[in-house]
Amino acid sequence: MTQTLSAATPPVSSSHIVLYGISWEMYEQLLQVFAEQPTPRMTYYKGTLELMTPLPEHETYAWTLGRLVVALSEELDLEIRGLKSTTWRSKPKAVGKEADECFYIQNEAAVRGKLKFDLTLDPPPDLAIEIDQSHSSIDKMKVYIELQVPEVWRWQKGKLTINILTDAGYVESETSLAFGLFPVKELARFMQLDAQKGENARMREFREWVRRREAASRKRSQLENV
Repeated sequence: MTQTLSAATPPVSSSHIVLYGISWEMYEQLLQVFAEQPTPRMTYYKGTLELMTPLPEHETYAWTLGRLVVALSEELDLEIRGLKSTTWRSKPKAVGKEADECFYIQNEAAVRGKLKFDLTLDPPPDLAIEIDQSHSSIDKMKVYIELQVPEVWRWQKGKLTINILTDAGYVESETSLAFGLFPVKELARFMQLDAQKGENARMREFREWVRRREAASRKRSQLENV
């Protein structure tokens, strides 16, 4: 059977297009067609399919925030499993999503060594990252609710928000489920691009800041226990 695709008018940036009336079978066929290609990125929500070609600005922020998460996990001695823009999907809920970056942290041991995932058997990623640099026709957070991702970090207009899944949906939080009381919102200042400073130099600066902060925290704890 041939399915007719109904497309919305692309935005001025022409970086993404939206298709309506797409069956789950058609979505899976498109995933197979583009399986070996980095683009387009697809988001599927109950019959609506958005295809996006990421721009350099989007990819730069995703790469940087992903590196910060990995560096932080190393400095805090937390195991982590990164799966970048893996496609997560649920046929019963008719949703599918490619995060900009995603990680297993609390559940890292449960998926250690796995190369194939099934959300009916495996836990969803503990943390997903979304870089919001352009308008989207699909509410990405609704997709994450259906996928039951416990925590989503969003970078938008120079601001980092931490969103925690509750029974009522996502609520903004000052702290992270994955990183406890560590002030993860302060990562935002290491996201600011600097033409005078390279990415590795910025990561070294970040690691030094984390170490100083953790050393000061340990010292305070020791004094409190005296």
